[in-house]
Amino acid sequence: MSINKVIFFGKSKKKTGNTRFMLKAFQRRVGKVVFINLPRYKKYFFWTDYRKAIRRKIFKQNPDLVFIYSKDIPYSVLEEIRTHCQTAMFYPDADGAGDKKLIRHGRLVDYLFITNKSQIAELKSLGIKNPVYCMQGCDRDMHRIIATRNRKWYSEVAFIGRPRKDHRVKLLQAINQNYDLKTWGAQWRDYGLTCLKARIYPKEYARICYAAKIMLGCDQSFELEGYFSNRTWITLGCGGFLLTNYNPGLENIFTKGKHLEWYHSQEECLELIDYYLKHEAPRKQIAQNGYQFAHNHRTYDKVMDEIISHIENSHNSG
Repeated sequence: MSINKVIFFGKSKKKTGNTRFMLKAFQRRVGKVVFINLPRYKKYFFWTDYRKAIRRKIFKQNPDLVFIYSKDIPYSVLEEIRTHCQTAMFYPDADGAGDKKLIRHGRLVDYLFITNKSQIAELKSLGIKNPVYCMQGCDRDMHRIIATRNRKWYSEVAFIGRPRKDHRVKLLQAINQNYDLKTWGAQWRDYGLTCLKARIYPKEYARICYAAKIMLGCDQSFELEGYFSNRTWITLGCGGFLLTNYNPGLENIFTKGKHLEWYHSQEECLELIDYYLKHEAPRKQIAQNGYQFAHNHRTYDKVMDEIISHIENSHNSG
């Protein structure tokens, strides 16, 4: 089996650009890709049942694969097409096993690609046929080094993200007491931190990576094997020096002190910040190594090729 025509379900994701980057990589990998933006379909077909319009589109296109980002397809549509089309879903977040909607959708698809290894057995026990581990990536064109002289982007330490977890808030508060910290991408005022801009787009992300001496990673979980947010690949892809939390298996992908740096505790994180602020040469060399590694090994072109190849090989061997 060869996949030459794909229907891709997703939202626009203007802030992260994830679906746009995946779509472009898909288009370079297969012959034809049709993108269905679910919110836009709901808006355009407000006068009728938008789900019928989607079903007609799918059956008219007769794709080799229907690919779904997260859960961006009506359940009734997925239920109807599953016997006619090969289906795959990509779920980027860490809470997959606890997401009831994902489990409900995931039981209908042929493949569910997730970003950690720890939940694979649990997902199988919940009725998911083929959960597959697949890391995210960076965009080969957009995630690049973008130089800036604007001082507003400069800081000793920068974090881009939301105050979702207590451990994240406490770490950033501790860093803020000792270093020049800038937070971006959410409302941090309730925690005594100033957010300079609530929505960060790809080019702005790259400028922050260029201007900050240290880009901080602090994921939702420190325990899921192979999991890290897409902040990891994007930061490396934009040439930032990344100091991130350790998750099991991180050493199987990166070399500590060569591609990035990681910490196991708040105390170790503060020690590493202090060390790398005082040692510019190794910091810059690690950032350069990480940049080359990300663009050589984990662009979205690599991600989509991995997904397509897995499906094609599984079908052919089955």
